Amino acid sequence: MKTTKLLLLAAAIFAFSCSKDEEPSLEKRAISLAEGDQVITAPTALLTSDDPYAQTAAGWIMQANAMSSYLQFFNMPPGAQKSEARITASNGRVKDAGDYVTYLWTDEQTGQTVAFQVSEETDRYVFEIFLKTGDDFLKYFHAEEKKDRSEGFMKIYDIFGIYGDDASVVWLNYEWSRVGNIFDLSITEYDEGFQVDIAVDTATKAGSVTYYFDGIKEYTMTWTGAGNGTWAYYDEEGAVTSSGTWTV
Repeated sequence: MKTTKLLLLAAAIFAFSCSKDEEPSLEKRAISLAEGDQVITAPTALLTSDDPYAQTAAGWIMQANAMSSYLQFFNMPPGAQKSEARITASNGRVKDAGDYVTYLWTDEQTGQTVAFQVSEETDRYVFEIFLKTGDDFLKYFHAEEKKDRSEGFMKIYDIFGIYGDDASVVWLNYEWSRVGNIFDLSITEYDEGFQVDIAVDTATKAGSVTYYFDGIKEYTMTWTGAGNGTWAYYDEEGAVTSSGTWTV
């Protein structure tokens, strides 16, 4: 009996140590959207259709996939140096609680110093990218995602002066959520000039896109897994003014 108990205890300790070893360290955490080449996968026939409404829908899908250019910052180069100091930015609040890991490197194309910082909160991970201008770091984007990956957001700051000299302005805001196979992504431009809501069934590739301008819905487009779709435009009261279909 004593031998049996010792064996069970050893097995429990081994299982615990394995699970701890398999748990990725904080610096290896990344937003789930950075794990693939595309944020949204759509039917090929939709993306290559010459129908103008299908092309409009495809254009917003490509806009969503342009997020990948920001997510590439998670692919740190081999020469990235781990830093003990928490980065502070002159244009945005920085998370200052909990564990954190910071890495610095020089971008080969621009020569700028880049800082990647990831920290952990109770139910989520926080990801921050900074670019150094002169002696100061400017926050380029701030993202958070729940640990179960059910939802998250990413804010891109206007550090390049697209809308003026205020680098604290959020140029683009992305918000996403997952319920079963349904992935929802919302893109909002500065001052809510436009908002696009995209919903995709990741199992079938069927989906929809709805476009708002100044808070008013202007059009909606839906497509099947084959790429065929419908479209509808609305007036300011929300009534359909025109509609139709397309076949790929």
